[in-house]
Amino acid sequence: MLSPLALGLSLLYSYTKRFTWLCHIILGVALSCASIGGYVAVLGTLEGAPWFLSTGVLFWVAGFDIVYGCLDAEFDRKNRLQSLPARFGRARAIRMALGFHVLAFLCFAAAGKAENLNQLYFAGLLVSFLLLLYQHFHFAKKDPDPAQIREKFMPLNGVISILVFVSAWLGIG
Repeated sequence: MLSPLALGLSLLYSYTKRFTWLCHIILGVALSCASIGGYVAVLGTLEGAPWFLSTGVLFWVAGFDIVYGCLDAEFDRKNRLQSLPARFGRARAIRMALGFHVLAFLCFAAAGKAENLNQLYFAGLLVSFLLLLYQHFHFAKKDPDPAQIREKFMPLNGVISILVFVSAWLGIG
């Protein structure tokens, strides 16, 4: 039942850069529908953690989209497209992404608590969060070079995502 909403928001996201720098949040909302849909599909309810999980996904995705938007900041400015990096600069956008990622991990921790996940989940979540903080503080020192974002930030994000997934899986037992 949520798929039309998620699809509509995903399609809308493609056009939001034409009229708002909040485009990153629209993408986060679109993808956060998947976590609610998956939760309901498995458990048949909206009780428990789906709202924490969904909000965490929103901020997680929006934060990464801001970072990846740094790669397009010059193109966006030149073509009058909207994004946080184009509007506020790369360094400031990276700091905003950090704030979003802190909120994401707080939501993921609340989801783990709501679902009574074990200490393996929280340990893995903490390691993931520390890796993410390391990334952000590495890039916050200066106006980040797009090549460094591509070469260093993106691959570690894959590792962090897998670590969060494995931690959640191990946390159930």
